[in-house]
Amino acid sequence: MLSYLRKKLDLNLILILAGFYAVTLTISFAKTAYFKYHKIAYNTIGWKDLVVDHFVVDYFAVMIYLTFASYATKVMIDKKYKPFTILAIHFALSLLLGFFIYFGSIFFFVLIGRYSITDINLSLHFNGIIKSIDINFLIYFIMVLIIYTYYYIKRNRQVELEKATIESQLANAKLNLLKSNLQPHFLFNTLNSISSLVDSNKKQAQNTIADLGNLLRELLATGNKNLITLEQELNMLVKYINIIEVRFSDHFTFTAEIDDSLLEANFPSLLLQPIIENSIKHGYDYDNTDLEVDLSIEKSDNRILISISNNGKILENNFKLSENNFGIKNTLERLKTIYNNDFQYYMKNKKDKSGIITHISIPYID
Repeated sequence: MLSYLRKKLDLNLILILAGFYAVTLTISFAKTAYFKYHKIAYNTIGWKDLVVDHFVVDYFAVMIYLTFASYATKVMIDKKYKPFTILAIHFALSLLLGFFIYFGSIFFFVLIGRYSITDINLSLHFNGIIKSIDINFLIYFIMVLIIYTYYYIKRNRQVELEKATIESQLANAKLNLLKSNLQPHFLFNTLNSISSLVDSNKKQAQNTIADLGNLLRELLATGNKNLITLEQELNMLVKYINIIEVRFSDHFTFTAEIDDSLLEANFPSLLLQPIIENSIKHGYDYDNTDLEVDLSIEKSDNRILISISNNGKILENNFKLSENNFGIKNTLERLKTIYNNDFQYYMKNKKDKSGIITHISIPYID
């Protein structure tokens, strides 16, 4: 029973109602004190009785009643009563508020021995109820408005929280799917690189297989993490570059310039490898047999700026490489999911037509 009541009664809501009614009674007491001080009214009532009888007892009686009204409102919301039924119930409760205050006060004073049952003048008390029925009606419905506003705001926050949770779960599921698609693609390309060494240099092929094993171990270590440190990303990239350098021998050069202050920054896993792989795959041609790839990562205005350039084959007119390359398309989808379009990515020919440069800008997250 107690657990059921705790579900239906919200302590924060009760405190809000208690605070509002305390302010209401404070204003009412200030008005009453003014009339008594200037001997306009309440001349026959002492200050102590005025405070206790007209305010303290009234306050607790109303708060008990409003606690019940809050409970009834929550039940009606949960059971989805029809609007007309809700309005009728609240209208009845607003009329009963005056009776509860007056007869609750009488019961309290009889209980403490101030009055006896024979002292009660029902007609006098009924007149008092009728006299304040409009004020009680307004106070009750203001309180009900507070109750419904509170539950409306609370429900909206819960809906927004649930929406954010679902969106986060969907985003993680999408990222994991994209990453699971990218890893086999990366593995197949690397195995193709190793296969070219088997006949020409078995020792190098064995060493490269060992490098691949270390690389796969690091990939497994990252698990389903979509964000890792930049240092972890670079460690995996170095192992990949070692494999590529074996394959292309003296015809491939890789340089990197990294801002050391970014090594602990959060960074999308497997972001760099597909872009460098793309530079290698499309950079070589009959006119470009010696390929140089340069990587630069720096920080500017709370963003991480990544630049990957090569001296290989340039882009042809109206040819969007990213739309025809699985690795790049996958990378763009992952960036969009992680950063919600708060990133920049573009690939273009260098101004002097000496190669291609790719720029990426992502938020800095430490």
